[in-house]
Amino acid sequence: MTYIEYAAVCHKGLIRDKNQDNLWCDNMYLNAVNEGLPEILTGTLDAISLPVFAVFDGMGGEQQGEIAAFLAANSFNILLQENDRSEAKKFLFNACTEMNKKITLYQTENHINNMGTTTAILLCGTDAIYVCNVGDSRIYQYSSKKLSQISIDHVGICMNNRKAPLTQNLGIPEEEFIIEPYIAKGAYKSSAQYLICSDGLTDMVDDKQVTEIFKKTKNPLETAESLMGLALSNGGADNVTLIVCKIHKKRFHFIRK
Repeated sequence: MTYIEYAAVCHKGLIRDKNQDNLWCDNMYLNAVNEGLPEILTGTLDAISLPVFAVFDGMGGEQQGEIAAFLAANSFNILLQENDRSEAKKFLFNACTEMNKKITLYQTENHINNMGTTTAILLCGTDAIYVCNVGDSRIYQYSSKKLSQISIDHVGICMNNRKAPLTQNLGIPEEEFIIEPYIAKGAYKSSAQYLICSDGLTDMVDDKQVTEIFKKTKNPLETAESLMGLALSNGGADNVTLIVCKIHKKRFHFIRK
């Protein structure tokens, strides 16, 4: 039997006036206007329930990036309640399409431009792990003391030492561009860990530092605390949202009578 231990953090950071991040974890997501999670969210879920974890990083400043992240999280929550996720790749693709429609409809109805969000999603299937992302929110796998990015950054060319612009995100009208979410499947590995995060973490903490934290910590709670703490001590320039998941496999022992 496979189960997933998790820890989730969402923090406004030290510079931004408001939090534009959101997440979906164990049937919970944040309101549109929020200050992040008041404490680290932890728990354990059986893989039979096909648990899903997602991070949303809203964009738009005064154009209500936090609303875009909320709309995506809210839409994702509804989709999870109403749709079969056993066909994981199909579910993830359709979810990205529907979340995109929800945001673009809101923009049209409220006369808003350039409002959007990234997303990074980890779905634990009955026999495999599935990852999905749109934008530059990332998913990493930590296994055998090695850290590997298993998502794809949808970014353009970096110019004049500025942050590379996104090539796609949720919130783009279909008549302008058809989003193409990255979706991949991987095998379960006992004791493997996964990190789903917004760029508020990866802009503040490099992959080498992330690796060292995974090596030193014993469980998702310790890892999440340490990653968040380092992001803040390195400047906390953006909202920081991250979810750490660890795969456990129970072995059953039969007793002869």
